[in-house]
Amino acid sequence: MRWMRGNAQDSLVISLTKNQSSAIIVRVRTIIGGAMKKDFKISDYLHSLCKEMYRIIGANISKYGITPQQGRIIRFLALNQENPVYQKDVEAFLNIRKSSVSSAIKNLEKSGLITRSHNPEDGRYKRINLTAAGLSIYEETRKNSQLVETKLRTNLEDAEIEFLEKTFQKLKKNLETRRKKC
Repeated sequence: MRWMRGNAQDSLVISLTKNQSSAIIVRVRTIIGGAMKKDFKISDYLHSLCKEMYRIIGANISKYGITPQQGRIIRFLALNQENPVYQKDVEAFLNIRKSSVSSAIKNLEKSGLITRSHNPEDGRYKRINLTAAGLSIYEETRKNSQLVETKLRTNLEDAEIEFLEKTFQKLKKNLETRRKKC
């Protein structure tokens, strides 16, 4: 552990033994009387949590030659097999740009994990379908995703999980509202 001095804040850098390149930076601020109060930043915690989940899931999914984002696309398609799915649906689910989804879909198609077919009612749209190979990857990676979910829920009561769900919904709504105003 080492302290790094900042302007109005101190930063505590803790190196993790699991991955030497990782570090958690916790900002603390000195308040009257010498006591320390942690600056709680929701965005920092969520970012750190997402990164850790991506590391765990990515380590498992990389053996199939796909990225975590492509894995989420496969999961979305697997869970919506009975409904027609188009690129715009994937964009909305992942909440990412059209070009990013387009690139991921092209790579999945090249790998033989999905197929695209024209919509008979409107030829401008291509329906995205999961192949047997894509479904097989989903089944294999689903087990790992369930383990991650189980780890996340460890030591949490049902009421805490409900509270988290409501809080995350509010946070998402706050950001969506803010994005519309920007």
